[in-house]
Amino acid sequence: MNKRYALPLAAALGGAAACVLRLLQNHTGYEADTGLPIPGNFAALALAVLLAGLAAVLALAARLLPAEEDPGPILPRDFSTENTGLLAIPMGGVFLLALSGLSDLAESLRMLPEGLVSSRHAIYGILRAGGLGFTLQGQMLLGILTLAAAGSLFPVLAGCRRREGAPKHKAPSSITLMPVAALVVRLVLTYRIDSVNPSLSMYYVELLALVFMTLGFYRLSSFAFQAGRTRRFGFYASGSLVLCAASLADGSAYLSSLLLYAGGALTLAGFLLLRIANGLERERDDGTITGPVG
Repeated sequence: MNKRYALPLAAALGGAAACVLRLLQNHTGYEADTGLPIPGNFAALALAVLLAGLAAVLALAARLLPAEEDPGPILPRDFSTENTGLLAIPMGGVFLLALSGLSDLAESLRMLPEGLVSSRHAIYGILRAGGLGFTLQGQMLLGILTLAAAGSLFPVLAGCRRREGAPKHKAPSSITLMPVAALVVRLVLTYRIDSVNPSLSMYYVELLALVFMTLGFYRLSSFAFQAGRTRRFGFYASGSLVLCAASLADGSAYLSSLLLYAGGALTLAGFLLLRIANGLERERDDGTITGPVG
């Protein structure tokens, strides 16, 4: 295996460890009656240390990726590959994003009479009793934006499929900004819900996951404008994988959120693998490296 794959490998292993610790924290780190965090809980402390350590590891591993100068790599040309199995990873992520949008729309039809859905933090009794959640309009807006974001990524992935004799395909650069806009709106609405919770440990992982996903898709979109940097994109994409895996352990009351974290992580990780594979294929074809690239 080429050393450049150390970044996604470290992210995958770190994400699995973060998910386990987050599950342990959710089961042992909160008082049963009040839902307040238990001071000095091992899992909570271990998770914080792990995330801080992984941030340093991923930053160092990202240095193994190539550094570019202006003009940078182009999306989708410099993400293209003949490996359909590799393309299946981001494609699967985009399908999950589309399902997330559909789930948002479906959940908006199951609102309570007062127009609010139950809290995503079932463990926290006060919030559950208060019935805090996305409003009807907010839930529908998130569904529409997420569907649009997923739809904007399909033509980008179509351009990443390299076929002999096929016409050159390049989606409009502006559509790559759609996932960024959708995630910014979701981040704002999610923060409005979570910020009333006095327990930061209960929601900081989710907010960090949304922030890193937003930055990851922003860095991905910059390749469409020939301003991308592989190392920066690699750091945010791998960080998203770790944080989204940890967020999945929270078991959000919103199915759409779970699908979003899984889809966003797979999509960004898939594009990172495409970028790494494309660079190695070019170097092999140019005779810069020898032997297998996987």
